[in-house]
Amino acid sequence: MEKLIYYIWKNRLFPLTGLRTTSGEKIHVIDHGHENGNGTVFNDAKIKIGEQIWAGNVVLHGKSSDWEREISCDRKCTENTILHVTMENDCSMLRKHGEEIQQLCLGYPESLKSEICGVVTKRGDNLPCAIAVSQLEEVKLHCMLSRLLVERIEEKAKKIQDIYEKCDKKWDEVLFKTMIRSFGFGIQSELFEEMANTIDFNALGKHRDNDMQVEAIFFGQAGLLDEASIPYYYRNFALKSNYFNELKREFSFLENKFKLKKMDCKVWEAGSSSPHLRIARLAAIYHCRKFSLSAISSCNTIEDLYALIDIPLHGYWYNHLCFGGTETCGNGRMKQKQVDVIIINAIAPILYVYGKHRREYSLCGKAEELLHSLKSEENSIVRRWRERGVRTACAGDSQALLHLNKSYCSNKKCLECQFAYIYIRSVLKCL
Repeated sequence: MEKLIYYIWKNRLFPLTGLRTTSGEKIHVIDHGHENGNGTVFNDAKIKIGEQIWAGNVVLHGKSSDWEREISCDRKCTENTILHVTMENDCSMLRKHGEEIQQLCLGYPESLKSEICGVVTKRGDNLPCAIAVSQLEEVKLHCMLSRLLVERIEEKAKKIQDIYEKCDKKWDEVLFKTMIRSFGFGIQSELFEEMANTIDFNALGKHRDNDMQVEAIFFGQAGLLDEASIPYYYRNFALKSNYFNELKREFSFLENKFKLKKMDCKVWEAGSSSPHLRIARLAAIYHCRKFSLSAISSCNTIEDLYALIDIPLHGYWYNHLCFGGTETCGNGRMKQKQVDVIIINAIAPILYVYGKHRREYSLCGKAEELLHSLKSEENSIVRRWRERGVRTACAGDSQALLHLNKSYCSNKKCLECQFAYIYIRSVLKCL
């Protein structure tokens, strides 16, 4: 409750007229003061009470009886107090040096306390602020979402910067490690990230012209050339396959040559989706040599990026989903939604970081433009906001809402959120 009243006073969300002390004196807040850092006091405030103008400190509490605790904890902060602001008036007499201190009781609705003051459902499904936000003008809503989007990109940028430092500042390696993680599509992102950290890019680069050896390193270091990784009902078919056996021979040679380390194949058993086709696509992208940061930076349209990422598969992976599996019809091209996810989670963030690193801020702008040119993502979080009237016009908006849910709603940081500010202001205006 103290955090809530502190928030209201800090953002001047109290009524500007009609304020009275608990004893009936009129109050006019000339200057609400500035924070002193202890969370309950504003210094150098200027308040007109009745016909008298006072200058000094304003002390804020949930209840008037909390004043005694404040005095015992920090006497310096309570010196020169001219007004005590509370949410509840429990009829305690506020005194300093025997004199009564004027008290302003703002009052509050029960809904404000329960919905905003951290007492929300565990999953954050309540979203009391959504109705107020949905009534905003399009321009204001767009500004709020744009700010959240920048926070989202900056958060991803920090992770990419960490990869950059660990990769001895090799941008192409950073690019592919970021790309590899994005191919996990959320469900297996951690496993694909582990695979990216396992792959020896020095060894990989020396054999980039040989597609079989590139595939051997990708599948081998992922642990997927171990016979134990193949389901028993496909195993005999895989062991009789010329392609599989050729990969095994190539990886055995390269493993000994470069002292490669591989993942434990058992980690892939936890996932319900087979990673083979996605790993084959990554190998194809790496082998074609078209995909690089300079190539991404040169792209002027989404279609140009699609052409860089969606490299068609040929040979074994054109009609197989895993080693030894039954043949399927055409796996040549990726689905557009998959490419969009890769652009959202890998291309746009790394383009943003790369632009900041080179001080080419046009690339940062291009990264944001990419997100605004893609369709809004479809997931449970975005749908929940949309059902409550918050509109999403593009992937930039949906990314903003994902960041809002992750960084604010799930952590119950309502009083640090601009959406909550809109809601609290709308509620207080109704009082």
